[in-house]
Amino acid sequence: MHQRTLMCSEEMAYRKIKQRILDGRLAPGARLVHRTLAKELDMSPNPVVLALRMLERDGLIVNTPGLGACVRQWDRTEIEDLYHMRACQEALASRLCAQRATQDELGKVKAANDMFKEGIDKNDVEENIRADVGLHLAIVAGAHSPDLERVVENLSIMQCSMKVFGMSLGIPREMSTQVRDIHDPLVQAIVERKPKLAERLAREHVQQSLKKSIPWIKEVAEAFEG
Repeated sequence: MHQRTLMCSEEMAYRKIKQRILDGRLAPGARLVHRTLAKELDMSPNPVVLALRMLERDGLIVNTPGLGACVRQWDRTEIEDLYHMRACQEALASRLCAQRATQDELGKVKAANDMFKEGIDKNDVEENIRADVGLHLAIVAGAHSPDLERVVENLSIMQCSMKVFGMSLGIPREMSTQVRDIHDPLVQAIVERKPKLAERLAREHVQQSLKKSIPWIKEVAEAFEG
């Protein structure tokens, strides 16, 4: 019973710390002291220590001897590599989603796309960032591949963390009404059960996003280095 309780507490600590990285409360470079986190989370230290090990395994934090753990930071090459990894993983997720998603899951993909558009309409950059992540996570959920879902979730959280960090430094992503419907072709291909088309569109979407983001990546990378 004690072991099961510890595992539940570990998973809870893992999810709570991950959420703080996602929403920017734990910014890239922030130190992670397990006793401080345990107090903030109203938990004992042991599950927090285990949760930090899981987050290090996921690539969301780094542990440096003599310095301790901190939220991961990235250089320019690593940020660009992140986009290339997302292009491959999300292309696969989109293809599998078109093949495997239930009607309910397809509805969630469409609803997530609508939320993305609402963020654009309201000119709410932070909400739009999270809605974008939500859409991609809805797609990978419909792929019915737990291993792929874990990889895409962590890649999305890394990218979201960088975007929120950029906003905190006054380096926001440009948000234009021209991108309001950017996901529509991909969502339509998934809903219409066209896996090859969905795979191609997802890859092209991430690659185009990288091309447009080069100036932003440069600024954020310089902020990390500074």
